Amino acid sequence: MFEKIVLATDLSSDWDDIVACAAEFKVLGCEKAVLVHVMWAKGVAEVESGTFMSEEDSLKLESQKNSLESQGFRVAVETLAGLPALSLNEAAERHGASLIVVGSHGKSPWREAILGSVSNALLHHALFPILLINVKRLREDGLGAICQLRTTELLRHVLFPTDFSETAEGAASVLESLVSKGLSEVTVLHALEIVESHPTAVLKPDENPARSRLITLEARFKDAGVPKVHSHFSKGHPISIILDVMKESDFSLIVMGTQGKGLVSEIFLGSVAFNVARSATCPVLLIPRAGSH
Repeated sequence: MFEKIVLATDLSSDWDDIVACAAEFKVLGCEKAVLVHVMWAKGVAEVESGTFMSEEDSLKLESQKNSLESQGFRVAVETLAGLPALSLNEAAERHGASLIVVGSHGKSPWREAILGSVSNALLHHALFPILLINVKRLREDGLGAICQLRTTELLRHVLFPTDFSETAEGAASVLESLVSKGLSEVTVLHALEIVESHPTAVLKPDENPARSRLITLEARFKDAGVPKVHSHFSKGHPISIILDVMKESDFSLIVMGTQGKGLVSEIFLGSVAFNVARSATCPVLLIPRAGSH
């Protein structure tokens, strides 16, 4: 499914680590890589002439390209200027890619922006699945391994938060497609949000429909061939529930939709994705709404 990927490098040492471990993305089916570097430039003329890139950056980009090729990837390189969110979507569409890989820490101006305006804009305008890698947290948990991103076990144990929306259904389909790639274990999570309709009264939704759908989804993954499937039902704010569950198990990947439904649609679009990506000690794969591109 993810045969061709866009790697959104900022040329930092963090991205040297990601590129060095890129062969591990092959578990997702990746064979081709588009190395994209987006720069903030003053005008189109700078982009066309290439003068907005320093010699040092050009050498770094070439080095990362060589590293990818040495790991067996067919590599295309693009240097672009403009808004990163739009540029990355356009590059992925132009190259026929099916996944955008983004690092959560890098050098200025991406260091602060990538988990703020850049990634948030990328989520809002997402045309393709996005794999967010929080390099700092993964490095802290790397235990000195040569490849500290732990992506060799990407499909070992996946956490799948769902609100049963159409977008979540698309994310579930992506998970099913990864069974043949070696998906070993899935924990399905649903947080039933309690809505305060009045200062002195709390609307108590019927739990049975949600619990029933959770059981059905668990059975679906088992029927698809996932060796181990668990389900988790909680009442409360989705962000808090997801972060709490993340602490309980050693997950290798989190898969979730970028847009939900009803009262939690904006939460799933912005706050949840932001907070999960910022706090996760494993990569986060965000799946956009079906028909986005």
